[in-house]
Amino acid sequence: MKMLLHYYKAIHSFNIPFSLLAGLLGLVEHDKLSGFLRAFTLSLFTGGFALSVFFFGLAYENRYYFYYNKGFSKLQLIGGAYLLNVAMLLVYRLIKFWMI
Repeated sequence: MKMLLHYYKAIHSFNIPFSLLAGLLGLVEHDKLSGFLRAFTLSLFTGGFALSVFFFGLAYENRYYFYYNKGFSKLQLIGGAYLLNVAMLLVYRLIKFWMI
C-alpha cells in the first residue's frame, strides 16, 4: 500500500497543475468560485488524471521498473491510483451533499 501511495503522490505532481489550469479556465467561464471548483474537481478526477498518467509515463518511464521490482505492474498501479481517486471523489460528493 505504501508503494501505491508513493505512485499516487507522484502522479498528482502532474495532476494538480493541470487541474489548477482547468480551474482557472472554469473561473473565466463562470466567473465565480463555484466554476473554479467544478472545473478543478472535474479535471482532478478525470482528464487531469489521464494526462498525468500519460506524462508520468513519458517523463519517468524507468520508474515503472522500480515498482515492478516491488511487485506492482503498471496496470495495477494505474488501477489502484484510479480507485483511490474514485474513493476521494465519493468523499467529496458526500461532503458536498451534506453541505447543501
